[in-house]
Amino acid sequence: MPERHWPGHELFFFLHDIMARMLTDGLRAGAFRVAFELSEDEIRTFNQAEDVFQWLDQNRPPEDRAAVLVATMFPAIISDMLHCIYEALETSRKAKLSISYMLLRKPIQESLYVLEAVIADRDDFATKLTESPTKLWSQGIGGHEAHRRNIAKVLQTIGNEGRFSADYLAQLRYDKSAEDGFDGICNKAMHLFTNHKAIQTEPMNINFIFSNWDSKESQWSFLYTRLPYLLTYGYRIAENVCASISPTSPAYLEELERRLAAHVLLWSATLDETYASGPLLAFSFKHREWLFEHCRANGYRVPRFKDLVQMRQTGAFPGESRWSVRRRKRHFQEAAEASGSTAPTRYTRLLRALGLSTVPEA
Repeated sequence: MPERHWPGHELFFFLHDIMARMLTDGLRAGAFRVAFELSEDEIRTFNQAEDVFQWLDQNRPPEDRAAVLVATMFPAIISDMLHCIYEALETSRKAKLSISYMLLRKPIQESLYVLEAVIADRDDFATKLTESPTKLWSQGIGGHEAHRRNIAKVLQTIGNEGRFSADYLAQLRYDKSAEDGFDGICNKAMHLFTNHKAIQTEPMNINFIFSNWDSKESQWSFLYTRLPYLLTYGYRIAENVCASISPTSPAYLEELERRLAAHVLLWSATLDETYASGPLLAFSFKHREWLFEHCRANGYRVPRFKDLVQMRQTGAFPGESRWSVRRRKRHFQEAAEASGSTAPTRYTRLLRALGLSTVPEA
């Protein structure tokens, strides 16, 4: 893989790893289990019930059924999504790009759509999953405009701050006719022949199998300029759903946000005129704006390139001493030891990965 794409590749794995920690530490802490106080009569009827969800419908309010379904679905769909993303990144590194694009279609279209459905309306999500799961299929909602409206609703809920464009997200994920979109190229990677007028296989060609090095360069450039935008959005969606199940420490999220912003700025430096677009530039600018203000608010100067490299790796502020970084990490470590919540546990695993934790792996 060409060296210029490594900042994007490292950003991908950073996002992958923090979502993986979200999953593994939540499972360890039992965060995806839902407990109810039941009366003796409810315990008796529960033990006699043949269908748990039918029992929930008959004996608990709708929000309890939704809580159980979301907590059950979330770790399973995140696990499946991360397996696809990991293998897509590994095959990209090895220049097997048709495999990369095949693997990306499900997570960016279907998996994210299910998580968006939870954010948009938890009770409606629970009803659809229980009664008619195919209504949660991303292709059933309609075209580009329907997806744009749905994504706009989700962005309003999670807080956007101008970092994402609902129209651009819908285009990247679902618009076959758009040259700047994944749907067409993912379909071509998956099928030897495509007949849709927007992606019809050219005469004397078979999709992807004749890709030479120039073709791979183009495929890499598209992947590493567009996917960071989509995966960052995916992380924010996953974090929002996870927080609704098990609230996360704000200080932990702030540390991750600082590291993520540093990754985004280093990646955005690789964009050239050919592949830059308005939404991508706005995405980069908003992260830069947040990071600069965040550093000033904490009493530090605006970061330089060298600072961004260090911040990406350890979360250090510009000019912050190693002693200060270690002291802050120790504070989080103590909070993790004193609390049973998943967020400090997730942070402790991050410290171990950085070599900054003295607590041995269990």
